[in-house]
Amino acid sequence: MYERLIYVSRARAGLGLHEVYDIIRSAHNRNSRLNLTGGLISLDGHFVQLIEGESFRLHERFAVIAADARHTNVEVRHTASISDRLFPDHWMALRLQGEIDAGVLAQFDYQPGLPTTSFDAKRLQDFVWACCSASQRGASEAP
Repeated sequence: MYERLIYVSRARAGLGLHEVYDIIRSAHNRNSRLNLTGGLISLDGHFVQLIEGESFRLHERFAVIAADARHTNVEVRHTASISDRLFPDHWMALRLQGEIDAGVLAQFDYQPGLPTTSFDAKRLQDFVWACCSASQRGASEAP
């Protein structure tokens, strides 16, 4: 049994692309040791991240993530026990704004900050999956 956690946060003003790549480089190294997987999206000055793994490891790692000065307004939007991972083969998939298919943004009626009024837990999960996997398969396929 695993757990999935999804959060949305505001990137620190002036956060550069090299810093986002540093996040992913560190995540790959750490997550491979902790058996955590997921996807991170950097879009319109916000992050949305889906993390999956053993509950203790996930919450231990998320405490560090939430305290990271590279973002603010960290809002957990969903946690759930799961039996199967959405990202079993990705220590941390990354999609930057320019890499996200416009069709996916239109399909989800994307709004900056992913407001809770338009992006409930299921829709947010589906959005992360679609953004991170669109380059690997047709964007219209459901997870």
